[in-house]
Amino acid sequence: ATVWLTNAPAGVISSYSLAILFTWLAIKNKSWQPLLQGGAGLALGFGLAGFYLVPAAYEQSWVNISEALSPGLQPSQNFLYTAIADPEHNAFNRIASNVAMLMIILTGVFAAASFPRNKNPTSRPASIGVWATLLVLAVTAAFLMLPVSGMFWSFLPKLRFVQFPWRWMSILTIPFACFISATTAQKRGAVSTVIMIALAVTLGCTAAYMVRHTWWDAEDIPVLLEAIDNDQGFEGVDEYDPAGDDHSALPQKSERFSLSHPAQRGSATPEAKVHVEHWSAEKKEMRITTREPVLLSLRLLNYPAWRVEVNDAAVVPRRMGETAQMILPLAAGASHVLVQFTRTRDRTIGGILSAASALICGLTLIARRRR
Repeated sequence: ATVWLTNAPAGVISSYSLAILFTWLAIKNKSWQPLLQGGAGLALGFGLAGFYLVPAAYEQSWVNISEALSPGLQPSQNFLYTAIADPEHNAFNRIASNVAMLMIILTGVFAAASFPRNKNPTSRPASIGVWATLLVLAVTAAFLMLPVSGMFWSFLPKLRFVQFPWRWMSILTIPFACFISATTAQKRGAVSTVIMIALAVTLGCTAAYMVRHTWWDAEDIPVLLEAIDNDQGFEGVDEYDPAGDDHSALPQKSERFSLSHPAQRGSATPEAKVHVEHWSAEKKEMRITTREPVLLSLRLLNYPAWRVEVNDAAVVPRRMGETAQMILPLAAGASHVLVQFTRTRDRTIGGILSAASALICGLTLIARRRR
């Protein structure tokens, strides 16, 4: 639940990783129990994050979600050492591929070095079980970074939205760290020290290589904050635009609203008295008085959750061209405009699901403590 609430691609990766582990344990133990208990745990995790996951799934129909897989962002174009007709993409992918390949090789070396060789019959099976489980996780992560896994990226639900197969390094780091720890625990004295020094030098050189060869834009966040502070807004990404919107056709910087003649777009601004009573992220309220009909263009994209009222009557905003900018026709005279972001049914269902899951967690914890 925590991973899903912090990073959606990481949530997909973690969910599949846990499913793989539960399946492996069920096969190894020849029992359905790991799958049943693990599946229940996964379901509870999804439930806890339901207030985010349900709207995220339902509201994909509201946006251009397919743009998340536009050219350059597709898994097939980002496997290790894959090259496309984009030099900058290839340069970055080469850096990620070099790091991933180094991690794969080191994981394999330390996996072999840490293989349990304890002759004690009571401890060896458990040690081999842990070692084998970590190896399954490492092999799966490495496999999904290679082009040979392309079929799985095409057919497994939502896996393609991870976009970059090298993101599976985030899972590979777990067996990587565990195998290193197991190896150094088995070795004693100078051997362990040499291993740790060599590893520290390798990781240090890798970090230096990444810093020197990856481009960083230190102005990104300051520029973004300045645009928000100056009430200029900021450019979003294509996949979260309303369905059918092309934000490249919108002006980069504009006022909160503008007035125009209905039949003469681009002509002189009509005379009007405008009083903004409220302007926040989820509510816009204003009163406008004009002598003639006008079009009110808000600096706002029209999502289904927006409810628009003019003089207490619900209205449907117009679209203009290839954009989803909210445009409202106003009659001559006084108009009270209220635009509010409402709580849609999917958000309510998600909240109920999270509350129910939290209740189940609490009851389970109480029952365990009583036992």
